[in-house]
Formats: sequence, C-alpha cells, structure tokens
Amino acid sequence: MPELNENQEGRKRAEKGEGTVYWDAAKNTFCAELSVGRTRTGRRKRLKAYGKTEAKAKKALRDKLKDFNAGLDTSTTYTVADAVNDWHKRGQKAGEETRKRDRYVIDGQIIPAIGGVKLKELTADDVDDMLIHYSATHATSTLKKIHSVLNRAIKHAQRRDKVGRNVAALIEEIPEGKPGRPSKSMSPEQVKAVFKASKGTWFHAYLVVSNMTGIRTEEVRPLEWKRTHLNPVKGERCTCDQVHTETLPPHVEVWRSVRVHGDTKTQKSRRTIALPKMVVAALFEHRESDLAWRAEHGYSTKPRYVFGTRNNTVKLARNVRRFYRSVLTSAGLNPDEWCPRETRHTFVSIMSDLGADLEMIADLVGHKDTRTTRQVYRHQLRPVITKGAEMIEAAFSDE
Repeated sequence: MPELNENQEGRKRAEKGEGTVYWDAAKNTFCAELSVGRTRTGRRKRLKAYGKTEAKAKKALRDKLKDFNAGLDTSTTYTVADAVNDWHKRGQKAGEETRKRDRYVIDGQIIPAIGGVKLKELTADDVDDMLIHYSATHATSTLKKIHSVLNRAIKHAQRRDKVGRNVAALIEEIPEGKPGRPSKSMSPEQVKAVFKASKGTWFHAYLVVSNMTGIRTEEVRPLEWKRTHLNPVKGERCTCDQVHTETLPPHVEVWRSVRVHGDTKTQKSRRTIALPKMVVAALFEHRESDLAWRAEHGYSTKPRYVFGTRNNTVKLARNVRRFYRSVLTSAGLNPDEWCPRETRHTFVSIMSDLGADLEMIADLVGHKDTRTTRQVYRHQLRPVITKGAEMIEAAFSDE
C-alpha cells in the first residue's frame, strides 16, 4: 500500500464537492467517493470511481459526477454488446426477416469487433476502424448495414440515458467495400426450363406468378385468395369468394407484404395488376390441387393464403429458397448462382426486351418513380424502350 498522509480510516478529505479519496485494499487501487444525496428509502447515495493514482481516481469521479448531473446512467460496465442487444430486444420494431438480418450483423460483425468496449468509451475512431477492417471482406451494402444497426442501437441507449452522445452518428462516409454480386435475370429459355422442372408441385404456380408479374417475394408469400380474382365475371362467384358487380379481367391486388404491420414496401407498391392467361391457368390448377389435398387429409378450413402452409400461415422465406434450389438443380441450373428475388429482375428484363416503357415497368413492379426502376434494374433495362400482361404472355406462348 502506498504511503499516505491520511487519517486513521485511510481517507483523505478533499475540497468541498470533490468527495474523499482512500486506498481500497480489497481492490488494490485508489477509490474516490462522493455523496450525492439520499435514496427514496433514506439511504445515502454515493458515487464511487477508481484509479491507480489519487489524481486518476478524482478524474474518474468528476467524469461520473458529470454524467450524474446530466441525468445519465453512471454505470461504467455497460458495453457496446449490451447496447446492441438491448436495442434488438426492446427498441427494434421490424418484421421477422429484418430482425434476423440485424441479429446476424450484431453477432457476426459488431460484437466480435467492438462488443467488449464500454459504450461511454467508444469513439468515432473505433467505429471507423471497425468499418475499415470489414471493408476488405464485406460488400459496401453490408458496411452500411453494420453502421445503421450500431447507429440506431446507440440512439436507443441515448434515449435511456446510458450514454451522452452517439459517436456512430459522427461517421460521415462509409468506406467502400468489396463489390457485391449484382442481381441478374434469366433468359426466357432458362425460365421455361424452371417452369418445366417445377411442374406438378405447388412451387410451379409460385414461380409462374413471380416471373410473370414481377411481384416481390415478400408480397407473393402473404398473397391471399381474397385478393386474387381469377374469374371476376359479373354475377358469378369468383375465386376471391365474392360476387362481382361487373366483369373485370383476371387480376390480383398486391396490398400486403410480410413487412412489419403487413404494409407494402412503399405506398406505390400497393397496386392492382392484370394477370396473363398462363398465370391464371397455373393458379387455378394450384387451387384445385390444394383443395383436393386438404379434403383428402381432413383439413376442413379453406386455404387463406395462395402459397401458405397447411395450417394457414405464411410460408417462411427459407422454405421458398429451399424449394427454389431444388427446382434449379432439376432444371440443370446452378442453385448457387440464383436466388428467388431475381425472378423480379427476370420480369423487368423480359418486359424491357419486349418494348415496355420505363413508366409501365415502374407501375407494374410498384416503384415510386422511374428513377428507382432505372437505378435498381439498370442491368435489365434496354437503352431503347417503348403495354402489360399480353407482352409477358407472348414470351411464354408455347407453354
């Protein structure tokens, strides 16, 4: 123990408002302590801070007192890992798939890199260094996701007085990462091969709808029969289980998605589109097959979702991906080179090849404006572009 000019209790009284400093033998370090009032039960409330020297202990106490006066949590054990986990548990309001992706970022990138750092000691340089480190192995989109998750987690901690400022918000530029795999589209011949390989399964209708309407995967899975009008003839009962007051072309109302609250991606995404004859035929066949299977296996309730489970729930994305990989293998295509979302890119590409103009494509795929269509699907659009269901139907007329 160091030599101290102290009273018999080993304490040194400091200036008023600075507390006392003493040697804590149990912790083998100096302790600075200050009374800051009493609790509701009448017990004295004390702030304590530690340091290898008296000066360091006093400085730590001043920092803690500053947090206390600002209404912040004075705990020094709250880490970045605590912050991101608390945010994911309490602060994040998102759908299941988004929560899974954010959980992957938390466990796979943020916690391994800076999870052990105390949140109050985290600096903008720490965040920068982490992003620069991952830029060698991850795509720019992943780096943006890492930064976004960390930024929102620290904001959540700020609102709960765990930290004074958000250092992630100080990062102005995200470093450039590895180039990501660009989305691509299938040729009509490849799509036909996939259709042929999936024939006889529920997934055939799913693929026909996805490739020939451009509906997002997150919009196809929760698609309900009441929004699917295959025979909307005036005075007759339609597949939507309603009687229409006028004769309309077969169409589908894309009004829901698997996003939180069931909303579509944007307001413009909420749309009603006509269905090509091949889509209508595939859906009729799928519906009859599903109803027959349910009757045979004792399911008395009607199916709610077009592509739902036997228990009338929305099919999981991972099950769709599993079926897609199986069909691609049967069709002689490499399942590692394709993913379900690229059916939408295929639709845009074929429509563009057939001469559909940018405005029509944007309306069909539910984009807010043509700028989004041009930016996201620039590889699928032809330089020179000039009508909907009949165009895409022409590409598969021999089916």
